[in-house]
Amino acid sequence: MNNTNTIKVEGLVVEHLTAVGLLRALDCSQFTVAGGSSVAIVGPSGCGKSTLLGVIAGLATPTSGSVTIGTTQITSLSETDRVAFRKNTIGVVYQADNLLPFLTVYENIRLQLALNGSIENAERRITELLDRLRLSEFRERLPDQLSGGQRQRVAIARAIAHRPSVILADEPTGALDDENAATVVQLLLEAHQHLGSTLIVVTHDPTIAGRMERLITLRNGSIVNDSEATYAN
Repeated sequence: MNNTNTIKVEGLVVEHLTAVGLLRALDCSQFTVAGGSSVAIVGPSGCGKSTLLGVIAGLATPTSGSVTIGTTQITSLSETDRVAFRKNTIGVVYQADNLLPFLTVYENIRLQLALNGSIENAERRITELLDRLRLSEFRERLPDQLSGGQRQRVAIARAIAHRPSVILADEPTGALDDENAATVVQLLLEAHQHLGSTLIVVTHDPTIAGRMERLITLRNGSIVNDSEATYAN
C-alpha cells in the first residue's frame, strides 16, 4: 500500500433537498482503497456511483463525512484549495471526452500541463505520452478529425499528462464499441501501472469491472458488496 495515494472514505452522506423532502443519494459508512490499487464501482443507474466519484474527486462536497487522499482530507478544504489539490493530484476521465474543439491533440494536452503549472519539459513529456498511448500520428489533428475511440484516448492522455497519483474514470467507455472500449480500459490500466496511481473506474460493463483488482457494488447509495474482482489483465 502506498500511503500517499490511499483513499479513505468515512461516514460519507450526500443529501439533496427535493420538493418532497430530503433525498439521500449516498450513504457510505467506511471503506479504504489501497494506494496504487484498481477498483471498479458498479451498480444500477441512479445508485450513487457518479456522486461518490464526484466527492472523491473534490468536485462536490458531502452533507457529512470525509474523504482523505494520502494525508489530505479533501472534504475539509476550501473550494480554492480543493481545486488546487485536484489539479496536482487527480486525473479525471469522463464518458464525454470534453476536448476543446479548436485545439489540436497536442494543444489540448499542453493546455492541461499549463493549467497544472507543469509546463517545464512539456514537449518531451507530451511526445513520450503520445508515443505510449499510440497517438503520435494524431498530434496535429483537431478533435472533430478523430474517431470516438481516438478522442477518448486523447482524453486519457490529457488526464494523466501531469502524472496524477489518483485516476478517476466515470463510465469512460459508455459511448464506445467493444473494441474501442477494450483499448481504453487497457490504456487506463497501463497508465495506472506505469504511474503507480490509484485507479477507480465507474462502469456498467461487467467485463471492464472484472479487469480491476476489486469490485464495489452500490445500491440505493450504499455499498452492498465489496470483493476481489476477476482481474483478467
